[in-house]
Amino acid sequence: MRRISPHNSAAGTPSQAARLKDRHVSMISIGGVIGASLFVGSSTAIATAGAGALFSYFLSGIMVMFITRMLGEMTVASPGTGSFVGQIRRGLGPRVAFVAGWLYWIMWATVLGFEAIAAATFLAPYVPLPYLAIELLTVAIMTVVNLFSVRGYGEFEYWFSALKIITIIVFIMLALSGLLGFWSHVKVASGLFSVAGIVPHGTFALFAVIPGIMMSMAGAEITSIAACDTTDPAGNVARSTRTVALRIMIFYLVSIGLILLLLPLSRVVPGSSPFLATLDYIGIPFARTLMTAVMLIATLSALNSGIYITSRVLCDLAENHDAPRMFLQRDGQGTPARAILCGSAVAVIIAVIGMLAPGRVFSFLVSASGTFILFDYVLIVLAHIRLRRACQRNGETVSLPMWGFPFLSYGMLACLFGALVTMFFATDHTCQEIVLSTISLSLIIIVEYLSVGYRTRRRMAQYQTEQNDASGTALRGDPARSS
Repeated sequence: MRRISPHNSAAGTPSQAARLKDRHVSMISIGGVIGASLFVGSSTAIATAGAGALFSYFLSGIMVMFITRMLGEMTVASPGTGSFVGQIRRGLGPRVAFVAGWLYWIMWATVLGFEAIAAATFLAPYVPLPYLAIELLTVAIMTVVNLFSVRGYGEFEYWFSALKIITIIVFIMLALSGLLGFWSHVKVASGLFSVAGIVPHGTFALFAVIPGIMMSMAGAEITSIAACDTTDPAGNVARSTRTVALRIMIFYLVSIGLILLLLPLSRVVPGSSPFLATLDYIGIPFARTLMTAVMLIATLSALNSGIYITSRVLCDLAENHDAPRMFLQRDGQGTPARAILCGSAVAVIIAVIGMLAPGRVFSFLVSASGTFILFDYVLIVLAHIRLRRACQRNGETVSLPMWGFPFLSYGMLACLFGALVTMFFATDHTCQEIVLSTISLSLIIIVEYLSVGYRTRRRMAQYQTEQNDASGTALRGDPARSS
């Protein structure tokens, strides 16, 4: 099978100065999974699972850590393959990669539209412009950042991620000060360690919230994409794999644990930031303004990364004839301008749909894309298992092996399937999400099969043209045949 690189057929290759540095990839890999879903979405998990949400976050973090390790193993073994979609193509074949790539692209394009609406919501009280104008302006600014150069995206995301990490560290310090008695009115939440506090809605709730937590942590695979724009993809992925997953788990578990210790469950409102509620409870001045700024930064970070990711995945698809070849074109800095503009345009369309039909089309898009990341994680695990089996048959040495193979790999696969099955029995709208996602997945598979014949005929025609050109050249160069 032909191996690909995200730059091997582009019009321009990033220069040394335009590439991402190691510090960019390191910070991107940490900040990529720390977004508005942590600062706001964690309220739903806490309200549903109570103190048991800490167990749910721990289990979800372990699963994300294993996914990261599997990606690290595959990328180090074949750094020239490109993003994780390329690794799926290497392990499971081009048809599965087609489905995985478009699932991922649709998911992030939808996230872009959702984040554009969120950014406009945060900025509307301070910016005297129409709501739609704020959305367009926000998307335009992040698009320009990505069009400028790969390094432009890296620098913005580096500082966005750094601010998010600093926010969590400051929150942990303030929460610890309250826990240690620096604020006389703050006490450990009463009833936390009772049965009602740990599992207020039953044991099933501990597992029902895991799919949502997994979606909030989605971003572990960003490292394999960003590393393609560095001079040492394998080295960057290996370093991130060894350290980042553990740091992410610490950030999540410590901050969520402190919230559970300090904030009474009655004060946790789904859809509202539990971080803000905790700071208000402690009595931190200007907490609302500060958290609004942080959530805006997290939203802009998601927009910035989303535009970058959709463009690179679209390039990967185009490289393998799974998307129009026009999206391969890059400028002198190696920036895929057309792929970037395509993702931004779709984000604007989805944001407008969200304003015009929030209860119909937009809800369908959000619900359908909600479980796509879990489907892709399943494919990553399957690709890893198949590639490791191939290495064992060939007697090859694995440089960055996944722990406990094959037991942990198959266990991870069972957990992911369990998370998908759990969504069918959840009491909220997650059952609808997986049904709509399955319908969307089926449509993508149908499109893939319908396009196989077209792509095969096109490749055969291209091959025949090349053969005819070669024959014509040979005839023109042979004096005996010319005479």
